[in-house]
Amino acid sequence: MIVCNRVYADFLMPSRLHVYAQFLESALAATYQVTGIESFWRMATAPSGISPGRHLVLRHDVDTDPGTAREMWRIERSLGANSSYFFRLSTLDLDLMTAIADAGGEVGYHYEELATIAKAGHLQRREDVVRKLPEARSTFAANLGRLRVATGLPMRAAASHGDWANRVLEAPNWLILEDPAFRRQVGIDLEAYDDDLLGHLPIRSVDEAPPRRWIPQSPAVAIARGDPVVYALVHPRHWRTARLLNARDDLQRLREAEAFRRHRLRGRGDRQT
Repeated sequence: MIVCNRVYADFLMPSRLHVYAQFLESALAATYQVTGIESFWRMATAPSGISPGRHLVLRHDVDTDPGTAREMWRIERSLGANSSYFFRLSTLDLDLMTAIADAGGEVGYHYEELATIAKAGHLQRREDVVRKLPEARSTFAANLGRLRVATGLPMRAAASHGDWANRVLEAPNWLILEDPAFRRQVGIDLEAYDDDLLGHLPIRSVDEAPPRRWIPQSPAVAIARGDPVVYALVHPRHWRTARLLNARDDLQRLREAEAFRRHRLRGRGDRQT
């Protein structure tokens, strides 16, 4: 069943962009102001606090499909909404990133250096990954610097990407930005998983591939209740299929998982001899 759901989501699912547009239209009709996480954070930490009214805080993690991200952004622009978009190194679209920022949206870095180093080194234990944090931070700083030069954008917000290796090794990428001194050094003001930020976002929904659509439930439920602050994290991949990109991503995951499995088995064999 899991395989069938993945095949449907990656290759057979029809576009759901019209559902996305309806979701935003319903929020706006319910008098929600749609904003990105940086704008909301500045408001939440201002002396006057969160302004009266209703707020839908909207974030996009562009994991595989900048083309669908562009379509989602066009929908938002047609409705006068703004949000945050976080791009991986593998999903950069410099024209789109500039256009989002020029229109008043927010662009940040969806980073994964710790997972990348763990997979490249075939690391098998969390403690081995943690020892690589200095290398991961150095690589993060270099990558972020190049992105700022390429885009001309400040990119002072970042969002940790959740790779399968992070889950298996129990070492999330956000460990890179746990050090306040390093944050100041690289000029990152906000990480999307900061406890202080999430504390202001009690109602949180994350989109999922079929058959589930949202975890724990659709933000439309909170909007219908009139909750003052609603947070929605969306991934373009879950709203329109990009078959070739999905096939490449799935194949890469399979290769990485198989390499991890082989090295784990080899390590067990070495300990037994």
